[in-house]
Amino acid sequence: MKAVQLLSLLFLLAACSTPPTNNSASTDGGDTGEGGFKDTRNIPHNEKTAQQFIRRFEGLRVGLLNYFDPTEVELVNRQFTCETVVFRLNSTGDTGALHGAAADLAAELAIKLGWEHSQTATSESMVESHLAVVSIRSIGIPAGAKPGDMIPVAIELKGNATDIHGGYVYTTPLKNSAGRTVAILKEGYLPFDVNRMEPEDVTEDMRQDAKNLERREAANGSWFLLRKGVTIQKTVLSDDLSADQIILPLVRKVNAEEVVRTLSSDLIPDVVADIKRQMAEIGLPAKVEDEPGKIIITPLGVREISLQQVYERVEDLRVELKPKNRIIIVFDDTLFRVAIYGPVAHRFLIDGLALTTDPFTRDKPNVDAYQLPFRVSCRLLQRADPGRSRLFGVPDADNPNPDGHKGRVRLAWSRWKDGKQIEEQTEELPTSDISEILRHLWIRGMGPREVLAFVVEAEASYAINAELGFNHHKIDLDRITEAKPGE
Repeated sequence: MKAVQLLSLLFLLAACSTPPTNNSASTDGGDTGEGGFKDTRNIPHNEKTAQQFIRRFEGLRVGLLNYFDPTEVELVNRQFTCETVVFRLNSTGDTGALHGAAADLAAELAIKLGWEHSQTATSESMVESHLAVVSIRSIGIPAGAKPGDMIPVAIELKGNATDIHGGYVYTTPLKNSAGRTVAILKEGYLPFDVNRMEPEDVTEDMRQDAKNLERREAANGSWFLLRKGVTIQKTVLSDDLSADQIILPLVRKVNAEEVVRTLSSDLIPDVVADIKRQMAEIGLPAKVEDEPGKIIITPLGVREISLQQVYERVEDLRVELKPKNRIIIVFDDTLFRVAIYGPVAHRFLIDGLALTTDPFTRDKPNVDAYQLPFRVSCRLLQRADPGRSRLFGVPDADNPNPDGHKGRVRLAWSRWKDGKQIEEQTEELPTSDISEILRHLWIRGMGPREVLAFVVEAEASYAINAELGFNHHKIDLDRITEAKPGE
């Protein structure tokens, strides 16, 4: 179980963390992006660099994409579509070879859909630029919609037509992916563009009708939102009116075969709430639910973009994580620092540990063991006590003199060069906070690689209640090694 917990956070990539909502002396405040060193061999080991390299935050913001496998995402698309032809346009239709394609499709659909039997059917003019091929697709179902209701749809130009205002359409069915007819495009004129008409020719009814067809601009060209003109089929199945869904599997494959969870259960509620809030903020309200191993996002109501486009917005989301039952320790190789995220209560050691051999090369076949130039034994003399205040002796704005204490440890550390010990010391610290211990050892000469090694040993030996947010196999250990053997 411990191995699974470790693997579950291997793919966490920390970026920009959120400022704590309630800063106290126990945190470093908001994440300003400070810290980072270009050359690990020339880092001064002082109090300032200790605070730059070992950071503490209550929460972090990180890309949602890091927690699901994009290749396993399921888009449940209940969209229904059709392709049809708009007639009687005023020189705004398809031209050239595209006009020929429009004329061919018009002839085909006239027979297939029985347009020639329409009471208003006439000998349609096939003059170039007077007809256009369009694609019509649903853009969600309004809340409470039922058979017989009109729904908004998107109309996209397929050729080189420039406008469809005032065009004439014949009855065309819109079908879903199963081939079932869900809605019907009603025969009649599309709304006119009153801005292109003489003011004296525009009636109030025409002004109101004009609001039913709006031009939209997108990266790939113009499209039109038709608010009225498509009616839900009276015989439609209830399942066909269900909402679209985006299903995110919260799993990753490790070593190409082992599947592990990527978010622990205590983090999921905050992630779900954050996704819901952000979707509403970008104008795409959604119901967000979690099921074992997955998050399900259900867009609500009418939207102007496709389900695929909604999913692309989801991929761009950054979610806020605030660990509650443990801390997350991340090595950020962009800002080059170790960041500890989570509540103060879980930053304290619950047992001692020893770092004498390198865990990254220890017992590895075909790999020469790396001899750590900085070695340490950490013995827990006294566990931290939250006291009545629950603040572990750390003052905040509401309680400047809290009871409790941060525990106590004895550190026996030594520095080595060319296989020889050049310095050793034993000290006692009035704290068992792993971040304060690491900062103290950094000042004494512990390097970046040894900091990571200490964290790995502490987590593996259950000396700290933490999850690791980094995969050391993907870290360039040579880059963060201050001294090579023999130097």
